[in-house]
Amino acid sequence: MAAVAPPQASMSAVPSSTESVDVRQFTALEQKVDILVAQLQQLFPSQARPGQFNLKKQKPNALIGGPIPSLPLSPDISLPVTPALEAQEPTVVVPERPSTKIALQILDIIQRYGHNVGSKNAPGPWTGKSKFVAPVEAHVLKNEPVQMVLPAFPFKSPNRKDKTLGNMPDLGEELALMHLNGLCESVAEIYEHGATVVIASDGLVYNDLMGIPDGEVWDYSTAVRDIIQAKELHHIRALRIVDLLDHPNTENLTREEYLVHAGCYRRELIAKYSPANFDAREAVKKDTDICLTYRGYIKFLTKDLKYSHVAEEAQRQENPKKRYKDAIESLALKMITRGKAFAAAIESKCKDHVRLSIHPSVGQKKLSVPLIPQVDGAIMTPWHSSVAVGIDGSFKTVHAGDVRETHDLVLRNGRPYHFREKSDLWDFGNIQVEFEHLYPCGLIIRPAPELESKPSLRDVDVTKLRKLAEVQSPVVLRGFADTTDRELFISKAYEMGTVLPWTFGILQEVKDHGRNDKDHNNVVSSEAMPMHYDGMFKFVTQKDEEGNDMKDEEGNEIKVNRPPGFQYFTSIATAPKGTGYTLFAASRLFWQYLPAPYTVERLEAVKWRMDNNGFWNAKLQDLPLVVRHPKSNAPCMRWHQPWDATKTKFSTCEVTIQNDSQDIVAMVDQMLYDRRVCLRFTWEQGDILLSDNTAMLHTRTGFTGDCDRELWRIHWGGGWAGGTPFYQEHDKSKLDLVGIGMRWASLEVLQVLR
Repeated sequence: MAAVAPPQASMSAVPSSTESVDVRQFTALEQKVDILVAQLQQLFPSQARPGQFNLKKQKPNALIGGPIPSLPLSPDISLPVTPALEAQEPTVVVPERPSTKIALQILDIIQRYGHNVGSKNAPGPWTGKSKFVAPVEAHVLKNEPVQMVLPAFPFKSPNRKDKTLGNMPDLGEELALMHLNGLCESVAEIYEHGATVVIASDGLVYNDLMGIPDGEVWDYSTAVRDIIQAKELHHIRALRIVDLLDHPNTENLTREEYLVHAGCYRRELIAKYSPANFDAREAVKKDTDICLTYRGYIKFLTKDLKYSHVAEEAQRQENPKKRYKDAIESLALKMITRGKAFAAAIESKCKDHVRLSIHPSVGQKKLSVPLIPQVDGAIMTPWHSSVAVGIDGSFKTVHAGDVRETHDLVLRNGRPYHFREKSDLWDFGNIQVEFEHLYPCGLIIRPAPELESKPSLRDVDVTKLRKLAEVQSPVVLRGFADTTDRELFISKAYEMGTVLPWTFGILQEVKDHGRNDKDHNNVVSSEAMPMHYDGMFKFVTQKDEEGNDMKDEEGNEIKVNRPPGFQYFTSIATAPKGTGYTLFAASRLFWQYLPAPYTVERLEAVKWRMDNNGFWNAKLQDLPLVVRHPKSNAPCMRWHQPWDATKTKFSTCEVTIQNDSQDIVAMVDQMLYDRRVCLRFTWEQGDILLSDNTAMLHTRTGFTGDCDRELWRIHWGGGWAGGTPFYQEHDKSKLDLVGIGMRWASLEVLQVLR
């Protein structure tokens, strides 16, 4: 049985679970869920009987992000009251067919990307989620991708002085599109046919009101399509207004044809889809979603048109501030009216789609989706902002005028691309380089394209790499010479820090050894790996202030976990395309998207136990789930994913939470693979990669066993040192706890999972 949440209502009138609930009585009591009841009757006609619907109280699911900032509001417009949002959200329990269960799981994933407004403008539940069960299940039953539609990506704000960098897409649009594609890829992980987001560009709906030429709308939307193709975002599809009007052969439309007919497309849309007798001002007063959208329009138009003909005209009249305010409100109401027509066209063309929105809403008719989620919960689209990249790799949506003094402007192909926080870490001395910021984390450093020859790894100041990796791992050198020179690779490791030797030496060749027996090391196989940190089994004897070994009450040496601080790789050979990815999960992003009711404070108190057999034959307990980074003191996840015999021929691993709910296991695994948290990195031959082993967790996907994929890996630097976890049991034929750490008897063994 699955819980489907309808719009909220008072629970005082809900009968006890032993009483029969007539559908008509239910409808009378719950006016806000009449649509849901009809859908349930349609989905489950044979089960719609007395007692079928069980309502119980449930706390609202708090979504990611803080409250949205308050928006300017016309003095005569107040936010409509939505009583359903003031009550606890009830749960309707419905019978589950397999297709219904999958549909609900898909909607759960979509909901994780949402941010609806609840009571008092705080983040709230998706009250309209149940509305989309039927269309999503219909796709599932047909074995086809689930469809979502998002009106968005119109054109850049006309205020290119204070807000945006120009009239063309930049890093902001790239991040937004990758974010949406990641949503669809997440669906594909539980539903083989995946999902698609259809972007319905609304540029031509509004551009004439804001003084934006039709040609600029075409150029912007065409560039968005170019990004989709270049980034291989296979789950994104883009539509123009003409596509919604059912004109033939729109895929072959040229710029010249578009410009000739653009005005006609706009007029046809308004004439065909504008609702009869629609009064925008009355709608703002009575409809919460329309009011929220109107307030958003007022906010951005005020700044968008600051240097426009609208502002100039107001300045020529008496009381220019009031004239400008009146003009903005008038434009906002016109946009509401046109928006209704556009929404109707989308509804007609995309009947079976889950409706997404970039505008705040209460979630009854659509799901509000931030395109570049912010730590503070602020919602700002890339066409109304610029992106400022922090030294920590974070992406902030800002107004250009607010960061020009603190950030450098970065160009790409001669055009403004994004802002970057000023720092000496970006300076590589005599080597000219360019930086590519990966989504959701990570950095690629390449030689500048104008260089005549590839600079050598020998000439790179690798201490800069280390400092960058401490704040935005993983950091990759790509396109440099001599990166597979063994002696040079090793010598550069010593420049970065203290190299950690193992019994096999300091360099491990990570490649498939072709063995299949359970006691073999899965690291040197072609199998996928569990999410983990390197050094799970590395222990050293704890010392007192005088340097003496510390012992417990029974006289046993106290062992503490001392994993390496960094992983340092070079790629000798790669796996076939689409396989052999290395995944990096950033603790910084784990905390940003951590769902309620979990908190840093709660998880920092959690201890867990790990039971391994096979090659990694050990049992550990009292492992901390969270540690503090030795440099930044930021909280960092420590984890080894449960790994049973269905996933591996080699060592299995059971994980138990010792002092909290076992639900934490599933939550942690889900969040660490969340595409907003986890980078899927594709290797290229010759890549040098450096990753902070405390700030990041990592794993590997499987690859073709007979391929030549090979990485060289060196560990260096001490990472987190803490706790007193200990072995309850171990296979003494393999393990020997000695003063400098854990050594394995076999030379072929890689001490750390990779």
